[in-house]
Amino acid sequence: MTFRERWNRIIKERSALVAVHGPDLTLTFAELDSQARALKPQGDVFIAQGNTPDLLKATLAGLLQGVPVQWVEKDRSRRVPAMPLPDGTAFIKQTVGGSGVRRCQFFTFEQIAADVDRLHDYFDLANRGAAVAAISCAHSYGLTMTVMQTLLNGVPLCWAPQPFAQPLMDAMRPHERVFLPGVPAMWKAWLMGQVSFANVSLAISAGSPLTPELAAMAREKHSLELRNLYGTSECGAISCDGELLAGVEAQNGPEGRLIIESSSVGLGYDETLPGETFENGRFLTCDAVSLENGRLSFEKSLGRGINVAGRKLSPDEIAAKIRQAGDLGLVEVFGAPSRDPERCQDIVARVPLPQAEITVAFKTKVCAALAPWEVPRRWIGDA
Repeated sequence: MTFRERWNRIIKERSALVAVHGPDLTLTFAELDSQARALKPQGDVFIAQGNTPDLLKATLAGLLQGVPVQWVEKDRSRRVPAMPLPDGTAFIKQTVGGSGVRRCQFFTFEQIAADVDRLHDYFDLANRGAAVAAISCAHSYGLTMTVMQTLLNGVPLCWAPQPFAQPLMDAMRPHERVFLPGVPAMWKAWLMGQVSFANVSLAISAGSPLTPELAAMAREKHSLELRNLYGTSECGAISCDGELLAGVEAQNGPEGRLIIESSSVGLGYDETLPGETFENGRFLTCDAVSLENGRLSFEKSLGRGINVAGRKLSPDEIAAKIRQAGDLGLVEVFGAPSRDPERCQDIVARVPLPQAEITVAFKTKVCAALAPWEVPRRWIGDA
């Protein structure tokens, strides 16, 4: 079924129902449709950037007008693809991923829809209430669990503009039932805070490994069963609680790295690194896993990407900013295991200075050029 066929059915059945609800904002499906049709592309694409409602409308506009949509995080500028768009491109993601290199990834409508529908069916989202958008909806996980569920399956969306306890509670309160996607660092804060989960029908964690301790806290303190979703931006969702999702085939490749075959694997990158496989329904991940009796267990990432609380960062981008801000020579940036398992990794910077010169003043000057989540927690100077 084409997008237009799906959307026309949603409009016919839900025109007057609320599509998205947020602070000082309520849009019915009919109003969302009208506002999206009034938007114009930026050149040859729709750039979907900003708050969740902005992403929702721009994505819908691109789908209705047959123009590719490029999803861009609020704090980023658009990366212009380094090659012409492959035939059939409907969506462009720009992300770091496990490789640690920021690139564009291309997808057809059918590939994204396969991922969205796989999650919709697996979690029975038609009967889970409203989707809570508290995480970034410019990321694959946030997109497929919230925005795209609204556009492809008519799931109502409630938007929490900040992922903190009060905005989250304000977003969930008007709804009888909701399902709540988050990353482990967010879940830890929510579970330890004053959040009530009385109307949460489904709790999902992804972005970084879910620890047994955090899952136990959810059960014991809130009687909440946290589902552990695993996937990548290149191929969408892969498994939940170790169980491969329907239509996803997995095998071990070189170094124990996971190879995925599914209908949601994208078309490829705009720039490909040596040894990569990402085409024709097949993707070689950067993750080493164990596979036994059809169940998957994540072991470690072998890529250069730094995972800070579920956000994948490029060490080269951070190093370049430090080098320029500090007028330095060679700067090395890498990730190291964090003492806080929900944070996953800490950023470490090695700079060509004596340790005594890595002062508070130096760090303040250099870190002014970095986003808060890019700031190193450890600094290493010359011996």
